[in-house]
Amino acid sequence: MTRKGRIPDNRYSSSVSFRVFRDRHNQLVPGKIVATRAGLAPLELTLSLPIMLFVMGLMIIVGTTASWKVRTVTNSRQAIWRTIDPRDGEEDPNSRGWPATARMEAESGSTPIDDDPNAEHEVVRGQPLSAPTGEQLGVRESLFDMQAGLTNGVAEIVRPFPVMGNMPPRQIHLLREHPLMSGDWQFREMGLTSNSQRRILFLYPADYERALSSQVQRYHTAALAIVQNPLNPILEILDNDDELRNPVPSGTTYTPPYGIGRAPDYHIPEGSVRSRLLNPDNVCATSRDEIRENVVNDVVAATKRVPDRLTRDFLSMYRGHLAHIEQLLATYENPLTPAQTKAQIAPYVPAMKRDKPVLESRIDLLEAFQKSL
Repeated sequence: MTRKGRIPDNRYSSSVSFRVFRDRHNQLVPGKIVATRAGLAPLELTLSLPIMLFVMGLMIIVGTTASWKVRTVTNSRQAIWRTIDPRDGEEDPNSRGWPATARMEAESGSTPIDDDPNAEHEVVRGQPLSAPTGEQLGVRESLFDMQAGLTNGVAEIVRPFPVMGNMPPRQIHLLREHPLMSGDWQFREMGLTSNSQRRILFLYPADYERALSSQVQRYHTAALAIVQNPLNPILEILDNDDELRNPVPSGTTYTPPYGIGRAPDYHIPEGSVRSRLLNPDNVCATSRDEIRENVVNDVVAATKRVPDRLTRDFLSMYRGHLAHIEQLLATYENPLTPAQTKAQIAPYVPAMKRDKPVLESRIDLLEAFQKSL
């Protein structure tokens, strides 16, 4: 016999004694249930391990697919942008890490917009305009065609699954396109020399020469008169612009004519007025008062400043020429000047003394004219 609550040494000798022990133990510890399934945890792990490995494999496949998807999207963009003028993409290698067997190229494509709700809007298609001569100016609608010249950058890659390679479809297949609109609006392709040139003739293909034949003939007649009689005194004021292109004087030599090194275009206003003229928001408006306020008044003021600009530049040219003469003569007459330097200046002294009073008289005349403006 054992004492109450004491576990006998031979309690596992038979199932009967085990049940007796269990009953007594439950009586000694009220509310406690003794586990009778010991040793099932390894079994459950063994049963769930294939599912866990399958989920882990899917995670690896999804992560690898996401990584290659980002590369495919990036390379599809690179495939088309590297072909934009002035580049052609031929000497641009594929991105590092992109397999040589994978696809990365540019090809013609179709519009990404099946139905453009603004296709027939008058702002897009252009409202018909009437020239002062009565000619109707139509718009080249092809310039607004979204399908014209549309190209796609294409990147495509096929990679086997990194794990579970026998699971259908057994591979990662990614195809991405990057559409790019036509580059017809680049000034090079439009035959323009710079991006600041007006493109109105490309939108409105009007034949002004035929509509304004009388004005064109008058222009041709005036041009021929200038060519045939370039010494006409009326043209003298217009014939001096090229003098400004001559280089500025320098050194110990005297080889006129001299200028300011450039010939400004006085037909185009300076500074902010020019930038506003090149801004479509200022010159394209439905309000006449708005155009007058933003453009016309400033253009009129800039036109009135043309004589002052001409006078300023010619004064700069003559003053620079005169300053060069005075500097050389002062150097020549200075007793401290080396004999070698005087010998270099000596051949030019007569010409400089002859030109000096001519320049001074021109400067006096232009200064008086400048004060009268």
